[in-house]
Amino acid sequence: MIRPRALLLIAACWLGAAGPAHAAGLLAVIIDDVGYSADLGERTVALPGAITLAILPKAPHSPRLARLAVEQGKEVMLHNPMSNTRDLPLDPGGLTDTMDKAGFLATLADNFERIPEARGLNNHMGSLLTQQATPMGWLMEFLSARGAYFVDSRTTAASRAWETAQRYHVPSLPRDVFLDHDRDPEQILRQLQSAVKLAQTRGYAVAIGHPYPETLSALEQLPGLLSAAQVELIPVSDLLAQVSHSLPRMSAGRCAAPPSTLQLRLPAPAQKVHVRLPQLDALKLDQPI
Repeated sequence: MIRPRALLLIAACWLGAAGPAHAAGLLAVIIDDVGYSADLGERTVALPGAITLAILPKAPHSPRLARLAVEQGKEVMLHNPMSNTRDLPLDPGGLTDTMDKAGFLATLADNFERIPEARGLNNHMGSLLTQQATPMGWLMEFLSARGAYFVDSRTTAASRAWETAQRYHVPSLPRDVFLDHDRDPEQILRQLQSAVKLAQTRGYAVAIGHPYPETLSALEQLPGLLSAAQVELIPVSDLLAQVSHSLPRMSAGRCAAPPSTLQLRLPAPAQKVHVRLPQLDALKLDQPI
């Protein structure tokens, strides 16, 4: 006979795993380019809720911030630099279209060894590499063997990464919304509201931002937006577990590109670029801030 207290514990565990019964949608928010600024990285870790941190493999503060994030209950993924169509310089640990398979896989293994907390990977830049079937096959082969997931940052509408991940049975999602291509605080908040609305209407959404002060200030308001919309913020791995089996086939939709690496010294705000969501206007690929 199960005692009443045991029944309560079982019910509490089940509800905790299942999430709020009233949730109208699910949202994953990824913060890219973590690792260059200790202060902004720590502020990102301290954000309320299940934010996922995408950490550059060889930025100076990356290993410590990855450990801190996990200690604070945040999910960590690897933000791996990849070659781009504009020949912009890559951060250390970058994957390029000139690598052979052995060098490609050795670089990946070294990056994950530096950030062992990473449960998956998304691309930093990558408008060139993600169009190429062979290196994307190498990537998905590696991630499949590791049991890791992949998020396609969609820095080009011609990306073949998400479709390749499906062929290799790698849990994968494409990005829906960039929060801060325009660093104007009001625009970031509008992008965040659009991501919440998409999660509410479609059932799920993936948003990507960066550890800019303006973005972090907007995300500190996220709990109120989620509560009003009855949308639940969850880690990427949890979102994949719940929705990847029902994802529609990706169209060649229009998408913005993320800014390049957040350096030690924050740059000036980028020129405003107005976007329409959930379908984004075409912007320059891998456009630097």
